Amino acid sequence: MTTIESRKSKKSTTHLLSLAHLLAGLPLLIISLMAQAQENSPDSSSNLAYSQQSAVMLPSVSTELLSEEFNPFDDQQLEDLVVAARQQQEAGAHAVALRFFEQAWQVSRVAYGLYHESQVPLLESMIASQIELEDWQAIDEHYGYIELIYTRLYEIDDPRLETGLQKVSSWHINAFNVNVDGKREEHLRKARQVLKTRLEVAELTLPEGDPRFAFLNESIRLSEQHLYLMSERYKMMIQKQQQAAREGLLATLD
Repeated sequence: MTTIESRKSKKSTTHLLSLAHLLAGLPLLIISLMAQAQENSPDSSSNLAYSQQSAVMLPSVSTELLSEEFNPFDDQQLEDLVVAARQQQEAGAHAVALRFFEQAWQVSRVAYGLYHESQVPLLESMIASQIELEDWQAIDEHYGYIELIYTRLYEIDDPRLETGLQKVSSWHINAFNVNVDGKREEHLRKARQVLKTRLEVAELTLPEGDPRFAFLNESIRLSEQHLYLMSERYKMMIQKQQQAAREGLLATLD
């Protein structure tokens, strides 16, 4: 996280730093992987070429699956697809790894339904490769689907819902702090929404006085404060204040 923030230092503000400090306890896997992606990954075309070459060179189940016709209704191949995907991922062949993970996800959805918790590790594995490829849009979509899975599987009074949503809010907060895709306000709005859901679950599942209440309430307060500072209403107010200050200065000069 330090490497990325240093590159973004010219765009930082005291408000961003205060939010980052408050949320320092959240998982930082995304940030560390972003740093690795920026420092080590080649450009997308080179990465794709390297991935394809690695897939052919690996003496594994991967080469067999590449030559087979994919059938999403054959759940017997699910394990092989996951093994092949992880082999490619470990070899740095992320484009090919994503191909196998996508196929495994399709098989899982056909076999177990659209919203099954077994899909979450597949989505998180895809996200790990997409971070290396800096495909922020796909990452955002997959975290959106993870959120959908948890909200479909668990009721509002189930603590597993709050646990699952932690990784979703962490993504949006990290994406806001680092500004990976130029959609800072959108990520902040999503983070606030997920944090509010987490607070609602906490109120139904945690004992009074649990420190998570203070954390969630302060996180929501800060997100709303930053959203106000980014709003058109606030910008108009600042413009009016600046205009009034200019007019006051001109009046004294006259």
